[in-house]
Amino acid sequence: MKPIKLQIKKRITSYETNGYSYECDVYLNGQKLGHGVTGLNLNMEAGSKPKLTVELIPDEIDVDLPIELITLKKASETDHK
Repeated sequence: MKPIKLQIKKRITSYETNGYSYECDVYLNGQKLGHGVTGLNLNMEAGSKPKLTVELIPDEIDVDLPIELITLKKASETDHK
């Protein structure tokens, strides 16, 4: 399995000293996550492997699976905590 590399880099903004999440750029394997990303959660619980959850609203979905294996839900149907 190919390793996944997560990078979070500070973006130069007029709000440099505040530390808001919108002042950062996030990269997965060198690819910048752009518009559509609504949330990131990095869980680094002791004794477990780090787990990254990326929430996003894609413009397009390209899936190479038989249609009977796919389940789509509207955002309003999911549990947002």
